[in-house]
Amino acid sequence: MQDLEININDEYLQRLRKLERLSSQKVPVYPSQTAKNASISDFLSDFKQLTKSQKKLVLAGRIKSLRLQGGSAFLHFSDVSGSLQGFIRKDNVGEANYQEFKENYDLGDFVEITGTAFETKTKEPTILASSIKLLSKALLPLADKRAGLKDPDLRFRKRYLDLLANEEVKKVFALRSQVFKNIRDYFDAAGFVEVDTPILQTIAGGATATPFITHHKALDIDLYLRVAPELYLKRLIIGGYEQVYEIARCFRNEGIDHQHNPEFTQIEFYWAYKDYQFLMKFMEKFFQTLVKKVNGSLQVKNGDDVIDFSGPYPQLDFKTALDKALKIDIDKTSDEELAKLAKAAKISVEKSWGRGKLLDELYKKFVRAKIVQPTFIINHPIELSPLAKKLVERPNYVERFQLVVKTVEVCNAFSELNDPLDQEARFKEQKKLKAQGDTEAQGADEDFVEALKQGMPPTAGLGMGIDRLVMLLADTDNIKEVIFFPTMRPKK
Repeated sequence: MQDLEININDEYLQRLRKLERLSSQKVPVYPSQTAKNASISDFLSDFKQLTKSQKKLVLAGRIKSLRLQGGSAFLHFSDVSGSLQGFIRKDNVGEANYQEFKENYDLGDFVEITGTAFETKTKEPTILASSIKLLSKALLPLADKRAGLKDPDLRFRKRYLDLLANEEVKKVFALRSQVFKNIRDYFDAAGFVEVDTPILQTIAGGATATPFITHHKALDIDLYLRVAPELYLKRLIIGGYEQVYEIARCFRNEGIDHQHNPEFTQIEFYWAYKDYQFLMKFMEKFFQTLVKKVNGSLQVKNGDDVIDFSGPYPQLDFKTALDKALKIDIDKTSDEELAKLAKAAKISVEKSWGRGKLLDELYKKFVRAKIVQPTFIINHPIELSPLAKKLVERPNYVERFQLVVKTVEVCNAFSELNDPLDQEARFKEQKKLKAQGDTEAQGADEDFVEALKQGMPPTAGLGMGIDRLVMLLADTDNIKEVIFFPTMRPKK
């Protein structure tokens, strides 16, 4: 560092010079310990008492502003609990400590301040320092907090800068944390057991999606990052559990857009001796409870809309809704005719698409895209639902629902298929689709079929994307805003 040519206009090099100067003076620049014994919020909440008692406290945080005035300086520093003004006087901290501070400390540095409480003439709570110590030297300057950090690409790539510059971002992730907590509280109170199941799986099953593939060297086999935990959770129901849930990180090797990230978080749960009709009532109560707790009201502002979660939520039959939208009877419409309708609607139809995929894409464009208020879409075509139980009176459709809010599928649920022979036949159909080039078709899990042959009770199950739920509650239309570190294309 000594032979580094200094450019006084280069902030980074100036800070390196300060670092070198402190190191040469044997000042610990990155000490491992601090005497911190209180938070800024503790200091502020007890401020009146501390002012009277003049008790010394040790606080620590990052310098956010700094104003030198000859033999004294004002700074603001913050920890996770809040922000506070500090007053540094040469007469109080001593000549050597003050010079060290004045010559070498910068915005962004972490400091430890020992001192007492006092109130300035402008009535601002302040800590009057008796000593100040460097805890960590920042070598790069912070983003301008007044201007904020506006470039979305930079915000998502360098979330740490985003969090430092934009207070609103922290509120979004505080909301996300509350959503997780309340989900757990609700399901625990309902008698569920939280479990965890494998992320690395030998078969990509449980959802219609393209998986990520990896290779295990010791076993010399390909493995898949799970697209859903469904088949393992059902094994637990077969094994004797009656209520299980998992907050699961899942992975789907598909496109990235405002509603999709390759890595996402969902909750899946299974409840023995229940059906999809029961789950609709259960989930309606869940959303009412959750939204009221985290939002304070059942009316949630999202863009130009106000979403009313108070209920009851209407139920819309898949076939009835699509028939009405397309002015046809889908049961009497061939795959070729469905493909023509899709192409006419400017849907990019691929040769590998089966009937289920065609119906799903038409539904998304002509039905789901027009739904704003919470609505249950029920009774989906069997081709879309290889793991759901058939409707007795309509065997081409299944006992399934999706809750759609503001054009987005928030959760997806079935009365679970527990007929092992029917499941075996449907897996074979999925296998055919995969052979025809449908990368989203599910794998045939023979071990799961064998487990089903041991017997599984009537069971209802549901999956819910937590990221999308937070998007709704946080009034954002971009999933990257609610994931700390979203997947981004690397910069060359």
